[in-house]
Amino acid sequence: MKCYNSEPSAEKSRANVILKIAAVLIWLGAVLCLLTHRDELTVEKIVNFTPKNPALAIMIMLFLYALKGISMPIYGGILYAASGIIFPLPTAIAVNTAGSVIMTTLPFLIGKHLGAKLLDRLVQKNPKLELLRSFPKQNDLLISFLVRLVGVLPADLVSMYLGASGLDYARYIIGTVAGLLPSIINFSVMGMSINDVSSPAFWLSLICEICLTVFSVIIFYVLKKKKEFKS
Repeated sequence: MKCYNSEPSAEKSRANVILKIAAVLIWLGAVLCLLTHRDELTVEKIVNFTPKNPALAIMIMLFLYALKGISMPIYGGILYAASGIIFPLPTAIAVNTAGSVIMTTLPFLIGKHLGAKLLDRLVQKNPKLELLRSFPKQNDLLISFLVRLVGVLPADLVSMYLGASGLDYARYIIGTVAGLLPSIINFSVMGMSINDVSSPAFWLSLICEICLTVFSVIIFYVLKKKKEFKS
């Protein structure tokens, strides 16, 4: 009978536990800091805080997106607009797209890790998530696209829910970015033209975002009524 040495695996297990505890402490510290300073999280504050060095500014913006992904109490449109103010438009759209990937990936992975046992807890926390069960089944990309395009449900909870539902990540992220892209462009343009709110670019992007919001609310209530009728 072979005898295996369990010490390396035990050490690896302890190291993983230490890393997880450290990650949780960092996360809790960041969230606590953000909660105590949530009133200061405005476009102006973010722009003033961001350094002039473009590479460092991009890194900081992406870090803010990562924090947003783990329950940072700030509306994503503020980050989109801030990038539009800080960077040229093509760069702002690229940064916002990359940030959206980070922002929606982190809670998705948390949901994926916790699995199906998380679903009921998320629905209890926000009953509106029950609506997700009305979305087309067997099409991860379409589900992800529609839920982001509608945009009425809390983004981080949606990401966790979809992760816990077992969606394929590649299809999830493609659908998510496609659904968020209209808002990414609209807010980036608004941020770019914020110094001249009378400009056609600002008003066109604002009107497009308002129309998208109205469309989202209509779709949300149509799906809600459809689900209520079926039940």
